[in-house]
Amino acid sequence: MRLCFCPSERENKAQPQLAYVSQVSESNGPFVRFMHMHPQTVELILITEGDGEYFIGDRIYPVRKGDLVIYNSQVVHDEYLESGRPIGTICCGINNISCPGLRENALIPDDIVPVIPLYHHYATVEKLMSSVFTVINQHAVEGPAMAQLLTQVVLKYIEGNVLLRTGNDAIQRHENLLDSIKSYIDRNFYEPIRLDTLATKFNVSPYYVSHEFKRRYGYSPMDYLIKRRLGEAQSLLTTDEGGREKITSIAYRVGFSNLSHFQNYFKNKVGKTPGQYRKDYRKANYLLFEY
Repeated sequence: MRLCFCPSERENKAQPQLAYVSQVSESNGPFVRFMHMHPQTVELILITEGDGEYFIGDRIYPVRKGDLVIYNSQVVHDEYLESGRPIGTICCGINNISCPGLRENALIPDDIVPVIPLYHHYATVEKLMSSVFTVINQHAVEGPAMAQLLTQVVLKYIEGNVLLRTGNDAIQRHENLLDSIKSYIDRNFYEPIRLDTLATKFNVSPYYVSHEFKRRYGYSPMDYLIKRRLGEAQSLLTTDEGGREKITSIAYRVGFSNLSHFQNYFKNKVGKTPGQYRKDYRKANYLLFEY
């Protein structure tokens, strides 16, 4: 990683000021920063390579090439990267940002998703932010002044073309990913599924799957899987006319590889054994038709 600090321009104190710029690539990284925050600095992080997860505020967000990550000042963040998954970034740290309706040194509202997919704006933002790094890195006398001007252009472009969406695309992508994980469990609950299976398939970390899935649906992925299997087992137990299918067969059909585990889970969640549940349901169903 190359980190360059930019001297402040005294005559432009009313304007946003570039404090530093850095560039990390697959070849010279990773440079992981653990939990930290910047009291007066807003950071713009452009993801130029790879993918991973960033902890921002109180949540984990998946990031990938083409995303712009915005850290408002005073927001705790952590670049959480899975081993073997390199990520490249360009970072601009900017002070003295003042936006109407927002607190000082905040570029976006604190309650919106700070990871914004750039789509067709990526090439322009990447070129602008790379230019900021290049002019500082060249050590030319006019470098700092040029970098400050380019920083103004970066901010104007982002404010005028990117922030108009206010993070809605990122919210939708985040929710679509979680919906896809849930749909996968619904379609494949009878197959062997583990947390690391889901993480690998959807290219996120087990931590992300576990915490964000529970945040959205109220159950951890594994709890949801168990309840999905038990619900299907209840359907089979109550629609099996005459009770011809054995409990063992039903357990295997819904994804349990061990009859004892199935019976223990069932009794723990339902309050009775599968056999007793079937018997009680028949009795209740018989009485219903009697009336």
